[in-house]
Amino acid sequence: MAASTSSSASWLADLTTKNGEAVELSALSGKAVALYFSAHWCPPCKRFTPILKDLYEEVNEDDAKFEVVFVSSDDSAALAKEYMEEMHGDWLMISYDSPVREALKQKFGCFAGKEQGKFPSSERRNGIPALVVVGQDGSELCFNGTSAVEGKGPAAVADWAAW
Repeated sequence: MAASTSSSASWLADLTTKNGEAVELSALSGKAVALYFSAHWCPPCKRFTPILKDLYEEVNEDDAKFEVVFVSSDDSAALAKEYMEEMHGDWLMISYDSPVREALKQKFGCFAGKEQGKFPSSERRNGIPALVVVGQDGSELCFNGTSAVEGKGPAAVADWAAW
């Protein structure tokens, strides 16, 4: 994937590490990028997160070619951080207090049912967990990443990296 400029990638601002350190957008250059919509209180998320974590570690073992960006539906920043520390891979997240987090939920229509009231004009295309593979410009490349991960494993990431 081509490197993106900060203006074309402003749709994905406020990236942080698990430890809360700011991350430059350039860290995503050349990688397949998937937005992971999830929450600690969601049983299906707790089932899928370890699968995604194992895949992330496997495909990035020799060369970092896949990046996950967590978009939290947790009830607080503290709960999102706890969930990241306890279950997630060493991937990135959108800062909990960033308006980008809510904007991504609306753009892709991926959010918990209990959040629908926050987005009355947004079509809810999928609940959580949801994994949406995106291009460097924020375009949707694969909407049903959870099924691809469960069905194809590392081959799914290879497909995404080829786009």
